[in-house]
Amino acid sequence: MSNFFVTKDVNRVKPNQSTMEKLKRTGLVVLLLSMAHFSHSQVYDDYIGAGHDGGISVSSSSESNGTDDANTINGFGLDQHLVDASRFLGQSTLGYNYEDIEYCAQLGIENWIDEQMLMPSASYLDTTNMIWGHFLQAYDDMWGIPALEENGVFPYSNYFRMAWWNNAQKGEDQLRQRVALALSEILVISEQSDLNLNSMGLAHYYDVLYENAFGSYEDILMEITYHPAMGFYLSHLNNEKTDLENNVHPDENFAREIMQLFTIGLFELGPDGTVLLDENDVPIPTYDNDDIKELAKIFTGFGPAQYWLPFQDLSGVEVIWGSSSNSVPVINLELPMVMFNEWHEPGEKYLLNDLVVPSGQTGDQDVAMAVSNLFNHQNTGPFVCTRLIQRLVKSNPTPEYVERVAEVFANNGDGERGDLGAVVKAILMDDEARDCAWIDFEDSGKMREPLLRYSQMLAAFDASNESGRFWNVGATWEQTTGQSVLASPTVFNFFMPDYAPPGPITDAELVAPEFQIMTSSTTINYVNTTYYMLLADYYTEVSSVSSTAFAGIPGYDTDELDPTDYVTLDFTNEFGMVSDLEGLMNRLDILLCGGTMSDESKSTIIDVIDQFFGEPNLTIKTALFLTLVSPDYVIQK
Repeated sequence: MSNFFVTKDVNRVKPNQSTMEKLKRTGLVVLLLSMAHFSHSQVYDDYIGAGHDGGISVSSSSESNGTDDANTINGFGLDQHLVDASRFLGQSTLGYNYEDIEYCAQLGIENWIDEQMLMPSASYLDTTNMIWGHFLQAYDDMWGIPALEENGVFPYSNYFRMAWWNNAQKGEDQLRQRVALALSEILVISEQSDLNLNSMGLAHYYDVLYENAFGSYEDILMEITYHPAMGFYLSHLNNEKTDLENNVHPDENFAREIMQLFTIGLFELGPDGTVLLDENDVPIPTYDNDDIKELAKIFTGFGPAQYWLPFQDLSGVEVIWGSSSNSVPVINLELPMVMFNEWHEPGEKYLLNDLVVPSGQTGDQDVAMAVSNLFNHQNTGPFVCTRLIQRLVKSNPTPEYVERVAEVFANNGDGERGDLGAVVKAILMDDEARDCAWIDFEDSGKMREPLLRYSQMLAAFDASNESGRFWNVGATWEQTTGQSVLASPTVFNFFMPDYAPPGPITDAELVAPEFQIMTSSTTINYVNTTYYMLLADYYTEVSSVSSTAFAGIPGYDTDELDPTDYVTLDFTNEFGMVSDLEGLMNRLDILLCGGTMSDESKSTIIDVIDQFFGEPNLTIKTALFLTLVSPDYVIQK
């Protein structure tokens, strides 16, 4: 700690270094802090750590960017353990409240991670089925199931959305949920296709990522390869072997994307994720068109395991290759695809790193060899680790950071490769994620995704309702900000990992993926929607009788909304601080910004909300609104 000056009126105290050491040893600071609790003595509010300046001015011999000398004595500087916990939870959860911050700070970050990894999971498929069953009963009560079947009513993607928000807001396994969301933005399928006709298929796919969030990446690759939702989305479902006479060639879509997006990327990488160059300083491609064609042969012969339609039992109907029914929505998206070996490409296949898949194997054996080849490729560790770091911690990890995490991907310490639990822990515990010194670097941090801003606001203030159902469709948020779970416009996610907006970020040779969906429209929409949610009390679209869930049903009255489903936020603690605006902003800083809000931003917000002094509701909500739209919050450091 540097020497500092404390000034109040004409009194001056200038403790030297030895004095400060004595204070630390004797615990005098703790004693001073506790004096205010003795009701039988005079209350003083001008001592070090009182929690406000009280007319005290402070200067120091040094300070780092983003810090204020006054924090040394006003009490805020004593909250570093809470600040550290909040920054961490911003990287590792979908949202948290102040009590969560205090619990994490008390438990310790590493212990918190270990505890989270042992928490039981809650199936998104089970929740989706539960919600669909609720609506089916409501449908039956109004029109009867036969009428619904006649009108072709499907369990649209809305029901998965409701399940996701329900689990996200209620689940205690926040680390697993955050990693699952990250994986869903790497291993992309989307409801922006006919998959929107089957919420159960979307939920089942999401469960693959969710259940394996701390498991083996190779297992995930195998499961998504066989998943019919992925098979439909990237078209290796019904993929036929070569038939030159009829000009039929294996579909190359999945073969291309499993390399480019899911495992090895476009260019050869070093162990630290940096692109390798040839003698002409040109990036070295990881594969060419011939490699795609050879790998595409592997993914031939996949067909559905079973047919499916709502309100019908088709489990006994034989699946016939080539049938027009072998696609969405008429197939069961909860059962892995099966291999029809007569339609699988025979013969040898020549894959990367000189692997030859021998002739005469079954299709399943070919697939296992090909997926293993990609999983064990030298690029996969640094490639996947970079993507996960970008989704959790920062957009521009240093090569050293990537290499440290990639080493854990290669070997978790027990000789196991691809252990995502170990990888996630390495990402979150790394000095580049935890050391506050990194905050000052221009390549540090990332923009908070719109979806996470929404979920964080709801979690921070304990969103609740009378019914206990948090069945949020999230349609308005998606329309205004461009993001909803499993709703990417393309397989490349909502934003490309190497996107850099023109201007200072590009000039600095940095990337900022989330800025790709930050347009003039979505920026204004975010501000306006946040305003409406807080100051117009429109928190979510939650309802047990959701108008979007009943879309297309003849005769439905969209005004039939259950008031017990309306969500409210709890500002009890904040209301207790309306007479201490500085304390209020410090609380919001810790709760939402991880302690990174600038003094300028705090001062600006205080100047605004000070006009509403005496009107607690408007004071609190305006302070929260201005915090949520500030760059200090939107940019996660």
